[in-house]
Amino acid sequence: MTVDHPSFNQILVPVDCIEPRPEVLDYAVELARQHDGSLILLYVVENPVFPVEMMDIDLRMEEVAEHAGQRLANLVEEAIGSSVPHRHLIAQGSISDQIVVTADKEAVDVIIMATDAHSELRKFLIGSITERVVRHAHQPVLALHIKK
Repeated sequence: MTVDHPSFNQILVPVDCIEPRPEVLDYAVELARQHDGSLILLYVVENPVFPVEMMDIDLRMEEVAEHAGQRLANLVEEAIGSSVPHRHLIAQGSISDQIVVTADKEAVDVIIMATDAHSELRKFLIGSITERVVRHAHQPVLALHIKK
């Protein structure tokens, strides 16, 4: 009996530039090394939840995306350097939706994300991004439980 082992050539790692999880990046780098794979790091600029009349939304979101791109580039350089092939992307919209869309568009083999303990009230009210990605992704999702 032969067993086909999964190949993880393209690994998607959604990142939070404000509160990055080094454990997730370390795990993803090691998995990429073991499989001669590459990483795609994704940061999603979430749509604002305040009234559009409060500001010029297009200009402000462009500034936010530019700033996020710079923070992501710095994070990637510090955490990954030249250890494995990688690139980073910025998307805008619902975080879970953009992760799923990017995973499909980039034809990734696996998504690696952090999950941590949230209050039951928070889970009830807004749910977990990781849970939504697990439910909707067409690829395997490796959810690493990270304790704060």
